[in-house]
Amino acid sequence: MKTSLIAGAVSAILLFGASNVFASDSNAHKAQYRMVLKNVLSKNEPGAVALISKKGEVIFKKAIGSANLELKVPLKAKNVFKIGSISKQFTAAAIMILQERGKLSVQDDIHKYVPDFPTEGHVITIEQLLTHTSGLANYTEDHELMLREVQAPATLDEILARFAVHPMKFQPGDAMAYSNTGYVLLGKIIEVVSGQTYADFIDEHIFDKLDMKHSHYAGRQIIKHHVSGYELSPEGYVNAGYIDMIWPHAAGALSSNVFDLNIWYTALANGALISEQSYQQMIAPVILNDGSVSNYGYGLVSTTIGEYQAIGHAGGIHGFVSDAVYVPEEALYITVLTNSTNRNPQALTQRLAAKALGLKSPSYKEINLTSQQLQAFEGEYQFESGAVRRIVYYEGDLYTQEGEGYIAQLSPSSPDTLFFDQSTTYMKFVTNEQGHLVMKLFENFSEVPRRAVRK
Repeated sequence: MKTSLIAGAVSAILLFGASNVFASDSNAHKAQYRMVLKNVLSKNEPGAVALISKKGEVIFKKAIGSANLELKVPLKAKNVFKIGSISKQFTAAAIMILQERGKLSVQDDIHKYVPDFPTEGHVITIEQLLTHTSGLANYTEDHELMLREVQAPATLDEILARFAVHPMKFQPGDAMAYSNTGYVLLGKIIEVVSGQTYADFIDEHIFDKLDMKHSHYAGRQIIKHHVSGYELSPEGYVNAGYIDMIWPHAAGALSSNVFDLNIWYTALANGALISEQSYQQMIAPVILNDGSVSNYGYGLVSTTIGEYQAIGHAGGIHGFVSDAVYVPEEALYITVLTNSTNRNPQALTQRLAAKALGLKSPSYKEINLTSQQLQAFEGEYQFESGAVRRIVYYEGDLYTQEGEGYIAQLSPSSPDTLFFDQSTTYMKFVTNEQGHLVMKLFENFSEVPRRAVRK
């Protein structure tokens, strides 16, 4: 079940425009953006391309780093990158296009289109695939598959048969758990309903319609201006491992550049591609079976940057990591595309957003603590929502993970403060009246922390 908590505010902004909080479009302002990138990027290493737009108009663009280390080719703003899971919002929009044409409903049982895919007796809707609430496993967590099988070409039906061996995680609607399997199934549904391949449908009904000339389903074809992807090994940078793009399919097989992504989201938010009602469906939170709320909509996540509501998604695939965020109140769009998996584009988009919105950006300086001091932070911390974040000490360093999310390294900036590596997130620790250690987690430039008590 969907709810449109943010529909009214976003609708008013899109209809009547937004106030301008930007200091200026001056060279000094652009210098602040450049400094954000230069602090973490080098021209002799794989790098990033960043773009900032206001009401669709580009106000900043910058490329730093190498597009190809072997040929010593520098990155340019027009370069094309694999965008990984940012592809999911295109898949979701394709579903909305088909729904608007009366070809399907997001409330349809998926067995209407993929009758042979096992769901262990459960009814799973298209909407539950879109919102990662289906209970289906995530095939990218199958390490044997990801190490060996993804390098081999296959048909879409063959890979779905391979995914079908994974047992479900939970009853549909009980929780939100990221599932690339679900989005590959959406690609299959698009093909069944439209009679076109997923690649052809996206080309005709999105890329061609919006004149996104540098966006593609990234198969084995030659793509003009496409950059090479890298990974950082103990010996230095190496070429990214190979993946046949049939495996990510509708979950992450698209390539684009920052200019096309700006065209894309401007059109999506302004009703140039799908209706306002469909867009609101895409960005609305989801109510789970127990009444709790997930902020993951249809290929887009509702979040905050400081006190601003924002909508975005990150992406990652062999050799590439990406992030894009939209701030409706300011019609502000920021995207960062990188060609190495050791980069953190989300930290860059957040810091660029902070500069654009006039928010104070946290800064840290790492200090040395004894192993005993570091180990004192270890434990499981439970938030009011029930979510649990773990902190573990391992070989002299601290690591943290919330639920089944990514594992991040922590560094101390004071005896009671830890910050995330390559991030804007930090946590302060205090002891409450009951003698329990309390974590205050500051995220996305918010001055109000999430609080968690050590169990």
